[in-house]
Amino acid sequence: MPARAVPESNQINVPPGHEWDAGLPQPPWRTRRKAPVARQPLSAEAVIETALRLVDRDGLDALSMRRVAQELGTGAASLYAYFANKDELLEQLLDRIVAEIPLPVAPTDGAGDWTAVVKRSCWDSRAVFLAHRDLVKVARANIPVGPNALRYTEALLSVLRGAGIPDRIAAWGMDQLSLVIVADAIEASIHAGQGRQTEADAEPYLAQVRDYFGALPADRFPNLVAMAGAMTEGSGDERFAFAIDLMVDGLARYAGATDATTEGAAAVTHGSAVLESPEVVPAGAGAVADGGGV
Repeated sequence: MPARAVPESNQINVPPGHEWDAGLPQPPWRTRRKAPVARQPLSAEAVIETALRLVDRDGLDALSMRRVAQELGTGAASLYAYFANKDELLEQLLDRIVAEIPLPVAPTDGAGDWTAVVKRSCWDSRAVFLAHRDLVKVARANIPVGPNALRYTEALLSVLRGAGIPDRIAAWGMDQLSLVIVADAIEASIHAGQGRQTEADAEPYLAQVRDYFGALPADRFPNLVAMAGAMTEGSGDERFAFAIDLMVDGLARYAGATDATTEGAAAVTHGSAVLESPEVVPAGAGAVADGGGV
């Protein structure tokens, strides 16, 4: 029987290699083709934002140039057009989150409490670092020089100098405040990594430490035994507030002094800071970290 011609209007144009798709259901064992994913245009900003999402989700240890490239749907080599290496990416990533910290504004015309402005800024900085898991570890032993860090530094120094804090004291004070903020945020990220994300989570561990201190031989450790409760009490927020109050209130003692009267206020000898000026005597000294004194 001769083949009958199919009217042109009834013909189905099927691309080569896809003949099975012409009006027939796919066999159940055949893998369905995935729709192609549109790639995000590559740029330095896209790399930074992608890296930040990766750290927020999986932590700093999970960050690598390869992982970031996979998230972007590209090869790791393409990232090096924007960043020389991972360290450079981390440096800019840290500066990216510093941009989230509100810039402190000095009180105008002597009105307002400059110490409240500085303390508020310390809390704002800590909140930003805590919001990004353990990315704050990048800040260790590095002087921030990114554009956002420079703007923040300039703003806080303006507050301190505007309050009459001498230049050296303002510079050193800001440096030491930063150390407290970074150390507190790093410790919080370590606690979180160990499953102690809240005060309630940490209480079983602190109770063990408290009981251990209380069980020490009182003749050898009378102070630790007597202070077992005090050594382990207080929330992370309470201890941070204590540290910031201690430091900022200490800075306030220098307001109105001159660099000439503070040149000998601190001398560093063999790694120990020694206060030499009889006119500037600190009210006290101490450092506290969550879960115990350091």
